[in-house]
Amino acid sequence: MRKPLLPLLLCLLAGVPAALAQAPAEPPPAAQEQPAPAAPARSVEEELAALRPVLIGKRYLEQARKRLAVQLARIGRSMENPDAWFEDNALVTSDFIADVRIMYALEFKEGAQLVSYGMMKSWGMDIDRLHQRALANLDRAHGEIAVKQVGKLPWLYVIETEDGYAASRTLLHWRWAELTLKLGDSLILGMPTRDVVVFTAALEPEKIGQLRETVVTVERHQGRPVSRKLFQWTPQGWQEFDGTLNQPVQQGGEQGQQQGGAEGKVVEAPAKAEADVPRQAADAQEGGQPRQENAGDENRHQQGNQPLQHRE
Repeated sequence: MRKPLLPLLLCLLAGVPAALAQAPAEPPPAAQEQPAPAAPARSVEEELAALRPVLIGKRYLEQARKRLAVQLARIGRSMENPDAWFEDNALVTSDFIADVRIMYALEFKEGAQLVSYGMMKSWGMDIDRLHQRALANLDRAHGEIAVKQVGKLPWLYVIETEDGYAASRTLLHWRWAELTLKLGDSLILGMPTRDVVVFTAALEPEKIGQLRETVVTVERHQGRPVSRKLFQWTPQGWQEFDGTLNQPVQQGGEQGQQQGGAEGKVVEAPAKAEADVPRQAADAQEGGQPRQENAGDENRHQQGNQPLQHRE
């Protein structure tokens, strides 16, 4: 179960130890894996209609790949030439920006299934066509960006969803172009988890520091992590923000997957009133838990809030 975000943000900005805002951690699932139920037969068009892009952090993707490799090795022991079979079952991924990667999933009512190279080839698609179809589906199903303010802080906005595609919405670059017309061109954004995006158009160093602390705290304590980095919107695409306004870090060839899709409008959710909070982000860590950058990283990916499954 995903923990509520707004109490965590308010505690962070008010200087309350973040641990006090968290419910007791759920116990990890049993080590023994249960066989997945057989998926119902679907047509190619039904599968492609369910295609979605899913953002994941590089280090967590590597963990997922290692777990998958172990599972595939167990199954492939009895095969004389398992190399082609392993290749077909490898996950389809592409670069997005910095340490953020894109996976692809089929979203069905009974759960989501990760897309493998074998599945992609069976549809007669390459990675570019797959990505464009996934973007179009995402925009059609989850494209509207419902923005909320965090308490009475007019400079801090949050996108928090239950659909697992809050971070994926950053791929809909044209949607954010529309948002800049309302909030300003200089949007600085963090996507700590798949379910949470926080951003601001305020450029004061103090507020950027608060945003950065918020991203780190949410990524550390919430499930389905993506990245602790900050990113800046530009007309050419998202780029890593290095703290210097309008001079984002160049990402080389990792910008190719940020364009495409259909037009749409931005929806603003009603602001939620909360108590006043201090302005100093430095107070957020005083009296709280010591920072442990990798605390929980080894076990967090095993928690029960990860619905994605790889289809064998």
